[in-house]
Amino acid sequence: MPYRVLRQAQLSRHAIEECCAVTHPGPPQSPYGYPQQQPPTQQPAYGYPSQQGYGYPPQQPGYGYPPQQPAGMPYAQQQPWAPDGAQPPYAGWMQRAGAFLLDALINFGPFWVLTGIGAGIEESSGESGEVLANVVSWIGVLAMIAAVVYQLRREGRTGQTVGKKALGIRAVRERDGRMLGFGLALGRRLLQFLNYAIVGLGWWWAIWDIRHQTFADKIASVIVLRADAPHAPQPAGPYQ
Repeated sequence: MPYRVLRQAQLSRHAIEECCAVTHPGPPQSPYGYPQQQPPTQQPAYGYPSQQGYGYPPQQPGYGYPPQQPAGMPYAQQQPWAPDGAQPPYAGWMQRAGAFLLDALINFGPFWVLTGIGAGIEESSGESGEVLANVVSWIGVLAMIAAVVYQLRREGRTGQTVGKKALGIRAVRERDGRMLGFGLALGRRLLQFLNYAIVGLGWWWAIWDIRHQTFADKIASVIVLRADAPHAPQPAGPYQ
């Protein structure tokens, strides 16, 4: 009788242990000889870099992306186009005058020649040569327009017309040293009439001006430097 009671108590104990094991299962055990698996980590969404732990170097970026800046590091500042305190090598007045005369010869020389030829044809041939004279004169006008547009486009992109290149000077923006672009080069050319007012005072002003600027240069914020002056970095793009 005592043996039967003891046996029933042991069976009840085993039943209670099995019931607890089913209700609260423990972590799965790895097979013998294999390490226990770690819980999977959450992967970042596509296009976002994974987070680095504290004390680790910054992650290398993918192709086409700039490197990540470490926390607390200041951003690099843009360097000026000329050293602080340095005097830009302004072009001399004689250089500018020589470039102006050479450009005037290139821009208006064909017009003067062809217009003179047309006038000679009309005078020598009378009414019979009037049509030919007009054609020759209009060719001269078109040649002048083409030369001026070419010079403006060249000056806007490189800072140099043919005359400026021959005299070793170039025109740039006063603020940052970049090229003028076609629009600013055209606007500055249209302002040249201010230089001829009052007996060409605008041109003479460049002799004693600290930046050797004419009136048109001051209004357009343009300076003319020697060609050996340092170049400012230019933005990429077709319209410069």
